[in-house]
Amino acid sequence: MFKTIRWRMYIKATSKEKAQKVIKRVKQEIGDVKVLSLQPYWKDKALFELNCNTSLMIEEPAKSVFEVLQLTNQIGNNINVIGPTIYENNRVVFEGVCSSPNVVGIHWFHFRIENF
Repeated sequence: MFKTIRWRMYIKATSKEKAQKVIKRVKQEIGDVKVLSLQPYWKDKALFELNCNTSLMIEEPAKSVFEVLQLTNQIGNNINVIGPTIYENNRVVFEGVCSSPNVVGIHWFHFRIENF
């Protein structure tokens, strides 16, 4: 079962409050987001690093991949995908990176789903 989509995003913001506004824009595009952490990015103080999850709850790998591609297309179009990679016992990992998002304030994002 693919239960969640794990996201890591870098947000262009000068304060945590401004980063929260960007998160609201992301929620409008991809739905409810559970924020796990939001911290200044140590390499670049002009960015905040957001780690969050969204619910997926789909059993079939093909349907999961398609759903994730539809969601990621809401926030970025030029996405480099990795996989889906299939391991023993039908374990599947699918992930991707977008360095040119179309949501104002998002600098970069990564997503990952897995069924283990």
